[in-house]
Amino acid sequence: MFLGAKSYNLKGLLQLSTMLSAGQIQQLITENENLQVQVNDLNYMLAEREQEIAELKQNNTTDAELRSMIDMQLDELHLMQNRIGKQQQLAAGAEEREFELQQELTQAAKLQQQYSELFQQYTYINTQLDDVQQELIKVKKRNGMLQQIAVKIGETESTLEMLTQERDDLKTKVIELERLQNG
Repeated sequence: MFLGAKSYNLKGLLQLSTMLSAGQIQQLITENENLQVQVNDLNYMLAEREQEIAELKQNNTTDAELRSMIDMQLDELHLMQNRIGKQQQLAAGAEEREFELQQELTQAAKLQQQYSELFQQYTYINTQLDDVQQELIKVKKRNGMLQQIAVKIGETESTLEMLTQERDDLKTKVIELERLQNG
């Protein structure tokens, strides 16, 4: 039973060794190393993207606070505009206050524009991150397959070395037996 398993493994090893030359094995090892470098590069890029996302999230929090402040200012502006309408009849200085309110509205509009631009940047970075993560998954999958092949090649080489040693030992014994019979 044990010898049958060895002859089966030997057949499998011989088939695998005839399928892959030493150059192909070396090429697989080189490709595996290149893929590992790519994985490291993608991990670095991913870390940078995650840092950018963290910064954008921080900016988003700040933007939410600004938006809340803008909304409060807009509400206040609406109230002030109503007061101005009533006080125009009573005070001569109402036009100056209206000008100030218009400036505040302009500032609020600028802040709203900044928020929109930051949100677009955040969406773009998220899309890029998704693309990088998909590419990383593909590379990791390919790397895993290459590592499995390398392990099988290593096992095959080890078995081949053992079988070669056994063959050489048997040759030596046969030569020694022939010498004893002839001698």
